[in-house]
Amino acid sequence: MSLLVKKMGGRLGARLEGVDFSRPLTSATLEEIAAALYAHQVVSLPAREMTPEQHVQIAQHFGDLELHATDQFAVDEKASHITVVDSEAGHRADSWHADETFLEEPPLVNVLHGKIIPEAGGDTAFRSAAAAYDALSDKMKVLIDDLHAVHDYGHLYELGWRSGIPLAQAMGEALSKGLLHSHPLVRTHPVTGRKWLTINETYTRFIEGLPPNEAEAILGLLIAHLQKPEFGYRHSWEEGDLLLWDQQAVQHYAVNDFEGRRLVHRIAVLRSAATYKGIKTV
Repeated sequence: MSLLVKKMGGRLGARLEGVDFSRPLTSATLEEIAAALYAHQVVSLPAREMTPEQHVQIAQHFGDLELHATDQFAVDEKASHITVVDSEAGHRADSWHADETFLEEPPLVNVLHGKIIPEAGGDTAFRSAAAAYDALSDKMKVLIDDLHAVHDYGHLYELGWRSGIPLAQAMGEALSKGLLHSHPLVRTHPVTGRKWLTINETYTRFIEGLPPNEAEAILGLLIAHLQKPEFGYRHSWEEGDLLLWDQQAVQHYAVNDFEGRRLVHRIAVLRSAATYKGIKTV
């Protein structure tokens, strides 16, 4: 039986109903989830009964599973590909970003399972970097289409240090790891064919090949453009939710406005030869 897809936001976001996690997941179900994801960029499913094995199975449908590139998060003892994002351990990501853009090949899809969810708050906000690119003027698209920017893991700690948090040593250690890479400002999605903006305020340090004043002006303009509310969707978690997003189309922000514990299991998916084989959007 086909899944019920309910659109949740104007530009992105959908809720999927009809997956029975008490039974083995079929290839047809996995293909429906993938099609909905690429059509809506962010999708959620009620998945209280989902097992860690099913979590891995869904993620593997999209490609190779990542072993996390940094030591920022703990790893589940029973499944090394699952990272544990726990507010009690101080984990938070309350800034706009796409995960690990400082890598040569950042993750393509994120698959998160909400294990413990606060009574109120703790939403995950999203913005469509594809919709943001679409809304740029033709002249601005011509200006940025061939530009590149450096993404740097150390920039995350620098932002905290500049805000008064004692992170100077952590920033230096992050820089010494050499986790930085240059990416085009604009890329084309291999499934949907849409272009999207790759820059984000957490990891993007500077645009290459321009005088600093020009580079900073363009970067600041694009960041401000991405913040327009019409590109956004906010997911309010329910315990047991499975939340997937297409990292090539969207950026996210974990809203740090809750009391109590927020525990989420995350799997990130990397590129593989079979990642896009046979996938069709709905």
